[in-house]
Amino acid sequence: MVTLILLAGGSGTRASLNLPKQYYRIEEKMVIEYTLENVSRVKGVDNIILVSNPRFMDTALELKESFPKIKDVAKGGRTRNESIYNGFMKVPQKESKILVHDAVRPFTPRWVFERIISLLDERDVITTVNPITGNLIELDNGKVKRIYDRSKFAIGEAPTGYRYGALKKTLEVAVSNGTLNEIPHDIVLAMNAGFDVYVLPCNCFNLKITFKEDIEIARTLIKMLEERE
Repeated sequence: MVTLILLAGGSGTRASLNLPKQYYRIEEKMVIEYTLENVSRVKGVDNIILVSNPRFMDTALELKESFPKIKDVAKGGRTRNESIYNGFMKVPQKESKILVHDAVRPFTPRWVFERIISLLDERDVITTVNPITGNLIELDNGKVKRIYDRSKFAIGEAPTGYRYGALKKTLEVAVSNGTLNEIPHDIVLAMNAGFDVYVLPCNCFNLKITFKEDIEIARTLIKMLEERE
């Protein structure tokens, strides 16, 4: 059994939309609806735990009625990792694999989720990465200090997959040592808990809606996809 924890707890301040971007409406639907439509069709995902911004719990509960794979709704925490923790508390212990994804990534190819599910047969933690296409530059007081070999680096993406026991231990260690809300990314928590984090190179378009300009990019893509159907 596989559960996907969908993180929709953010406030969306960088987008300056006066509401969390995951609940912003593009054309006829909210961003989170496009994401839910996508992840609900992923082969192998049995259940979804929706972690919502606390101010939008009523909306999240309405989404639960519209998307049968949503088995429970949790309140988002102060940080991304706390939201993962809150979502994990809703995951049945019988689950073997857990995916963590962002509600503001509606275009992630479904094969990425399916490949991570398969890789978790052999690995404890798998995260998605994309190649860096520009120069990776270290700055020093507004000047270029060093240019790195970009082939040795990658851009972190989502989703990330965990075996149930790996995420359980990751969160337990983070709570125990007080780093749950001090370290911004869960894969660092996993590494601190003793796990090797393997990567799945996506080499694909995986837009994370972050700024207002991303809304317009998403709007154009949604129209293109609808015209193809």
